[in-house]
Amino acid sequence: MFLCLTVFSQNGSTDLAPLSGIWENSNRIISIREDNSLQFVLKTFYGFYFDKTAILNAYLDSGENGETILRIKYPSEKKPQAHPIGVINDKLFLDFYCRTNLESSEDTNVYNENNSLLFGYWRCCGNVKGIEVAIPASKEELICYYFTNSEVYFLRYWQADVPYERETVQVNDGDFSFKVDKLLKVGDIVYTCVVGRGLFVRNFEKTTYKINENTVSFGTDSEKKLPLYLSQDGSLVAFSEPYIIRSEITDLESTIAEHNSHTHNPLKNPLDVFKRKTAWEEKLEKMTIK
Repeated sequence: MFLCLTVFSQNGSTDLAPLSGIWENSNRIISIREDNSLQFVLKTFYGFYFDKTAILNAYLDSGENGETILRIKYPSEKKPQAHPIGVINDKLFLDFYCRTNLESSEDTNVYNENNSLLFGYWRCCGNVKGIEVAIPASKEELICYYFTNSEVYFLRYWQADVPYERETVQVNDGDFSFKVDKLLKVGDIVYTCVVGRGLFVRNFEKTTYKINENTVSFGTDSEKKLPLYLSQDGSLVAFSEPYIIRSEITDLESTIAEHNSHTHNPLKNPLDVFKRKTAWEEKLEKMTIK
């Protein structure tokens, strides 16, 4: 099990200091600088060339559910755009979930130490597909989870043009029932799981699950395993690989200069395959008439 530390903006601070440093994935480097700006470096041409692109101003904010939001100011937009993020052990996730307790203290569904590590309701807190030099694309639908000790419920939410209010709705599955959010506000977008003034979730799916140290599998196919990253305090979880991780690069400028000084072998022309001779053609060329 990954037991990791979570980084949030503290005391209402908008400073990027908790995230300062260099982060990267296979196609980009993002330097979070002391002047509260982001320097983007794209790994173009299959990573052969590091291309310095935009520098954008940004700050940290807190979402409706306490999650950290990275707000980036794009030149074409008046309002900074929200990027909800979850950071676990120097790994930054865009797909992550916050543990949420909507039950009363008298309810038997409340989490206790005898239950599964994932027991309870997990609210989806991420809805952007990337941190880029362009305005982020937001997801139209989200999935929230409710875990019992052996089963997991999948709850679908979709974008809704309604005012955000804190309300709950009921999920009934025979004798078992629990509460979830009627509306989610993720970043600046509102999502719902019911139509109109509905009080019950009509459509949901469920299956079994199994935790295997640092992975989790849903359903009976134990071969289909998802990564499992759980924060040290149990408040955040992610079922996917991180979007970016903290880089070992210490001097970005010298790294770019050194990388771009290399001479790479040119890519092979795919049309050359049609110029190759077949084995029979090669044999005929070697044949001589006596």
